[in-house]
Amino acid sequence: MCQNFFTDSCAAHGPPTFVKDSAVDKGHPNHAALSLPPGLRIGPSGIPQAGLGVWNEASDLPLGLHFGPYEGRVTEDEEAANSGYSWLITKGRNSYEYVDGKDKSRANWMRYVNCARDDEEQNLVAFQYHRQIFYRTCRVIRPGCELLVWYGDEYGQELGIKWGSKWKKELMAGRGRHHYYSF
Repeated sequence: MCQNFFTDSCAAHGPPTFVKDSAVDKGHPNHAALSLPPGLRIGPSGIPQAGLGVWNEASDLPLGLHFGPYEGRVTEDEEAANSGYSWLITKGRNSYEYVDGKDKSRANWMRYVNCARDDEEQNLVAFQYHRQIFYRTCRVIRPGCELLVWYGDEYGQELGIKWGSKWKKELMAGRGRHHYYSF
């Protein structure tokens, strides 16, 4: 919010708040849905043809709340890009890997969060930190609202986002799930 650098805690805004996933045994067939934090619900998305989405149920989610990391199978196999649940992560110069949330026994609830169609409905910002993807609330999310993610301009400029034409075309046609963004 204030763009000030801090190590552990911002002088004006305090430390970042992280919401923990609900604890689930690794490998549970329904691991992804069961990891959902309290107060959230998985249900049909408000976006046509998007399948399931994640909704806030309990109370306002404040600005600056962090969720994550996004869980899934980590691979360098480019086939992961076709699953519709993958993030492309920069490891170094021209070096990438995917975290693929397709497998519900290895993913967490974040696989169900859909992509915002425009700035107005976006309420989460995705970003890469230490080779992991996190989501941060960029506005207060009221009860009854769907969580919808996109990434902020600052991450694109800073991390050199490459636009993947395949997912972009699908997304614009309204068929794409949500991820295959490269950071």
